Amino acid sequence: MLQAYSSNIDVAANAVCPLNSAVIDKGCAEALAGAGTIELNRCGVYLVECDGFCEPAAAGLVSF
Repeated sequence: MLQAYSSNIDVAANAVCPLNSAVIDKGCAEALAGAGTIELNRCGVYLVECDGFCEPAAAGLVSF
């Protein structure tokens, strides 16, 4: 199990949202391999969940 996150970062339009930190890291099937990249090291079925909070600097659409 891996939980990766970033806090208080600016992300440009149409850019990758980096994941800079890992808090829960159990097992060896997955690893944080750099900002925005999670490597799956073994074959299997994975459950991927994503939660996010966005606060736009100006009026406009936000998608995550």
